[in-house]
Amino acid sequence: MKPEYEIIIDKPQRSFAIKEVIRKSRPLLSQAFHFHPEIEICLTEKSHGRRFVGNQISDYQENDLVMFGPNLPHGFTTDVFCRQIVIQMTTDFLGLDFILKPEVQPIKNLFSKARQGLAFKGKTNAKARQFITALLQKEGMDQLLCFLELLHFLSQSTEVETICSREYALDFDETQLGRIKIVYEHIIENFQKEVSIKEIADKLNISEAAFYKFIKIHTKKTYTQIVNELRISYASKLLMYSNKTIAQICFESGYNNISYFNRKFKELMQLSPGRFREQYN
Repeated sequence: MKPEYEIIIDKPQRSFAIKEVIRKSRPLLSQAFHFHPEIEICLTEKSHGRRFVGNQISDYQENDLVMFGPNLPHGFTTDVFCRQIVIQMTTDFLGLDFILKPEVQPIKNLFSKARQGLAFKGKTNAKARQFITALLQKEGMDQLLCFLELLHFLSQSTEVETICSREYALDFDETQLGRIKIVYEHIIENFQKEVSIKEIADKLNISEAAFYKFIKIHTKKTYTQIVNELRISYASKLLMYSNKTIAQICFESGYNNISYFNRKFKELMQLSPGRFREQYN
């Protein structure tokens, strides 16, 4: 499977790209997981599903606002209608000299932090959504000034979380990124049962020992961590949107031991399954 390297094409008279992306659904990771040298800001207006950024997997909801640095692999998968506003620009979208100006240092720092992926929360999220909606209605210099105001506003925010760990750094070439997509897709298809290491290793045409090493080197995680993240992500969705018992959710999420499920859930979500459901409700 070849990875999707996205080429950003936009009007030559604009220094950055902004567009509204609408899809009926996008359930397959092979259609979603991609990378490009441009920085990207993505606002989800309508949808919910699973978000993949670098070596992190999590759920996303409406009003999700994230920023991805250059060549950071990312993608959104969902079974439902999706509407997103996507902004893309190069690091030097106004020229190399501009980004080196002292007044622009906060924006330069924002771009640097975005290499880990950033998720904006709280009042920052709400205000930034207003900026982004306004951007769609503007053209020319008005649009550029509004965009610079958005970047400056985001660069000042403390209501922001990094998505990938600090130690994570993109060192994939296209072949390696394609292999990671194969691993994720296999786990997604099989996490509700026992996931066969041999099957994944065979798909990559490597030994099981080489598979474990490959995963650790290129995701900075163990295979077990990735499986647990997907299972707990699925379990949290069932806790929020279903009336199933915790025991039922445990087994449906791929676990065969309730104590182990409870321990892993609390480890990843900082709450027990029962407490998580209470807080959400």
